[in-house]
Amino acid sequence: MDIASTLRRYDGKRVTPFRKVLDAIRDTPENAVGELLDLAASDEMALQVGATWVLRRLAEHGTALHGPQAEKLLRLLSRPLAPDARLHVLQTLPHIEVESALQGELQSALLTLIKSRRTFIRAWAYNGLGILAARDPSLRHKVLTLFDHAERSEAAAVKARIRLVRTTIPN
Repeated sequence: MDIASTLRRYDGKRVTPFRKVLDAIRDTPENAVGELLDLAASDEMALQVGATWVLRRLAEHGTALHGPQAEKLLRLLSRPLAPDARLHVLQTLPHIEVESALQGELQSALLTLIKSRRTFIRAWAYNGLGILAARDPSLRHKVLTLFDHAERSEAAAVKARIRLVRTTIPN
């Protein structure tokens, strides 16, 4: 299967091409991860959205990215990216082990993204901050303070995501 050609069939609404790619690589997804990461980093919106959608689904079903692969995916958050692709990367965060060397850069990207005009990107950026705080006790106070402020001023979807991620942060 030509993954790029299939993803380019995306019409901006239906994810049928993404599902076709996922079905085609289901038995050996690790063989396609490198190509999907390259496609996610392309300048084409359909490739970005499709590749990140497939990577998110793989991560949700146990094909976790780690090491250089996880780093490549997370670094996408700091570059121009289609909003849906950015959201997919953020939604993949719970399934990725973030190397300590990348945490500062990721935290910086997430702090920028909580200012996005897109509600779900803000919600999932806060979720990412919560994930970092759960893993790193030195971030907890700062992140919980951000959560307190957001819960007074943010949209309902953001508040709901914050309430969920708060339960994962040890006291």
